Amino acid sequence: MYKTILIPVSDKNGLGRAKAALAHARNFSGAEIVLLHVFEPLPQIVGGAAHAELLAEQKAKGQTLLNTVVAESQLPGEHVRCRVDEGTTAETIIRVAHEEDADLIVMFTDGRDGLQDLLLGSVTERVLRNTDTTLLVIRR
Repeated sequence: MYKTILIPVSDKNGLGRAKAALAHARNFSGAEIVLLHVFEPLPQIVGGAAHAELLAEQKAKGQTLLNTVVAESQLPGEHVRCRVDEGTTAETIIRVAHEEDADLIVMFTDGRDGLQDLLLGSVTERVLRNTDTTLLVIRR
């Protein structure tokens, strides 16, 4: 039914939620799973070699997180790919879903986290409002 499933993984509660999302994704056997870690854009005041070094550090940190999720999930026979991208979280999730031709995005939500979420909406809500990809939202 689904060919490609996108699962965003964050630093905050990333391992537990990613493992739970992978458990849900297992129900869609045969699908390719793309784990995505998004890190915020680096400040433009940092340039040159320092910028490249910070970018490499952020990518390595994200890749380590995703590698840990894959190693702990022990997904037999399923194809899992990891991707680390820089950008605003919701917009990057939507962009990557289109680039990967994802049929399904699996995300978790806690509900409101504070004043900023009340005014701007959570990442999950922004993805929901702005994507045409099917979104499975799991309330924690």
